[in-house]
Amino acid sequence: MACAVDYTKKSIFVITGASKGIGREISTMLAKNVNKNSVFILLARSTEGLEETKTQIGKIDNGLKVLTYVTDLSKPNFKFYNDLFDGVLKTIDSTGTEYGYIFHNAASNGPLKEIAGLSDLQIWRDFYEFNLFSTVLLNNAFLHKISPVTQKTVVINISSGCGIVPYENFSLYGSSKAARQLFFKILAIEQPNLTVLSYCPGAVKTEMFNSACDNAESKKVREVFQEMRKTKMITTEQTVGKLLEVLKKGDFKSGDVIDYHNLYTSLNNIKTLMDT
Repeated sequence: MACAVDYTKKSIFVITGASKGIGREISTMLAKNVNKNSVFILLARSTEGLEETKTQIGKIDNGLKVLTYVTDLSKPNFKFYNDLFDGVLKTIDSTGTEYGYIFHNAASNGPLKEIAGLSDLQIWRDFYEFNLFSTVLLNNAFLHKISPVTQKTVVINISSGCGIVPYENFSLYGSSKAARQLFFKILAIEQPNLTVLSYCPGAVKTEMFNSACDNAESKKVREVFQEMRKTKMITTEQTVGKLLEVLKKGDFKSGDVIDYHNLYTSLNNIKTLMDT
């Protein structure tokens, strides 16, 4: 398949939200499979979390080069991202790099409230700065700086079923995920030389999921998510394993949206529970 990747080739990996959860799992699982001359560029807001991820990668293979950058993606800045990647390229030997990957993982739930209660424009602006605009600008900087030094470019958007199936209280989060999915679909059309994938990881046991369980305004939403937390959770290892397998097989068209459960069956089942 044209979209299949080869982890045995020298690569540059950029991973956002790499200090915990899915981002850390992507980093550590890749470290077990990649070419030993590959480079990891880890971005997140937590210095401590980034250092822990770096330590875990080192325990897997202390020969891998790991660069960490404390980055607040809630304040998107194209020049900052360009300068960051310029600094990376001055630090590493990019000669012979075959693949450049970027995993857009960082995100937040935002206020989980009814739409009628979300009338403060600044809340919407702040949320979209982090969950959409930073992704757009970071991705452009990656394409301008990292993509030219690699033979192949792979762009992975960590999405959500909330961008496909409407959930009560998830207007901010769901609309931003839907926007990101369409953005990356268009990117795949405009640049057919790229491999672009949006991946919905399912109901994963992370801090973000726990926040939804505990902080959603709707009692019904909280109850449904709390029940899922007891019985139907996916581990970060399970969902990242599926993602890396999908990329390796390449059995998708660039721009596609693929979810952990396939064909969104479970997502619609959850929606049905909320409607009853």
